[in-house]
Amino acid sequence: MPIKPPAENLADQGGAPAKRRRWRLPAFAAFAALAGVVSLAALGVGAAVDENALWKIVHGLCVVDEMHLHSPAPCVAVDLKSGEEDGSAVLKDLVGKTQFLLIPTRRLAGIEDPLIGTGALPNYWRAAWAARGLVSKNAQKELPRDDIGMAINGAGARTQDQLHIHVDCVRVDVRAALEARAGEIGDKWADFALLGHTYRARRVSSEEPDPDPFRLLAEDSRSSPLRDDSLAVIGARFASGAPGFVLLAEKAPHGATHAENLLDHSCAVALQ
Repeated sequence: MPIKPPAENLADQGGAPAKRRRWRLPAFAAFAALAGVVSLAALGVGAAVDENALWKIVHGLCVVDEMHLHSPAPCVAVDLKSGEEDGSAVLKDLVGKTQFLLIPTRRLAGIEDPLIGTGALPNYWRAAWAARGLVSKNAQKELPRDDIGMAINGAGARTQDQLHIHVDCVRVDVRAALEARAGEIGDKWADFALLGHTYRARRVSSEEPDPDPFRLLAEDSRSSPLRDDSLAVIGARFASGAPGFVLLAEKAPHGATHAENLLDHSCAVALQ
């Protein structure tokens, strides 16, 4: 994850009952601390980052609230239909109007977790894609699938040690380049130069992100170890009219790579 770690703005939760505030106070303090780190980072001020703050929010607040109060707050949604080990939460990121995070409710550090890409976990990209309606809602415009992307950063490019997938608008120049050069991307991983970076790219033709993009990435022999990769999954509609996705993976030593950079947290595509 980049310099600014995510968090929900608790100002939107100001009307919580007193009883709820009392038993949640320790978790609230952790959440407020994370918001403080974001503020300091935005100002360029050094601060000790709690790498577990995102996990504390999801596990200590959102899941508990969903289980006991039937409310996902401060998350937007919590899905525990298959149990906490296979569940997920959607949290509004502090950065940008349209950015959301899909976060497993199981403890998973990030892309380097040994279970990633093995088929032992739910397809978190499906859950992330299901959150795209929230992006459109905050953009105040129904966005087509090729305006929305998802991304996970490399292990060395994040401040939070809980797996999270960014869901937001695609950068205008990225969308234009992918549309213009769609014919260069096939259904096998191949090098793809894009805006000064060398990615490995492939397409997936399906309405939902299936097969699991993590599994597809793990099947590429150059994705070892996974911790050195970041991955973006960008909605597409191909020349045939078929829906699908473009997968863009980038490798860097120690995982210092930000696929999130392909997204635009100002959502300029909504203005076109």
